[in-house]
Amino acid sequence: MMSKMMEALDGDRFDILMEKTLKGMTHVMIWGCLPYFLYVLIRMFSN
Repeated sequence: MMSKMMEALDGDRFDILMEKTLKGMTHVMIWGCLPYFLYVLIRMFSN
């Protein structure tokens, strides 16, 4: 069982899955934080 888990973690499918996951997380982080960052900038310069 342990060898099958290591094969799954060492294979190409895992690399592809990790690449897609990291791309998705990056997009969520950029598009999720950008509106808040703009809000903070506007509030900072409006006072």
